[in-house]
Amino acid sequence: MLAIRIALAVLLVAAAAVAVVPALVLFDLVNGGTGWGLCANGLAGCDPGYFAGPELFAVLAVALFILLGLAAMLLKVLQHLEGRQNGRGRSRA
Repeated sequence: MLAIRIALAVLLVAAAAVAVVPALVLFDLVNGGTGWGLCANGLAGCDPGYFAGPELFAVLAVALFILLGLAAMLLKVLQHLEGRQNGRGRSRA
């Protein structure tokens, strides 16, 4: 069960990291960076195209959905195992 708890913590930290990516991209652009490749010449000469922003959003949304889905599944498994350990498992009659 410790391994499941660690995996759950890792998934939640990864989900938080994915959720912070848009703020980090904006912070990089404001400080003269390329926005992690979004604008090759920086913010002044930025012409990323029509689909660059929505594509980044879609990738991040799918990644966040997958990470949170896996975390929910691990949480259900952990609850099931804790229930069996405490004797609250379903009896099969």
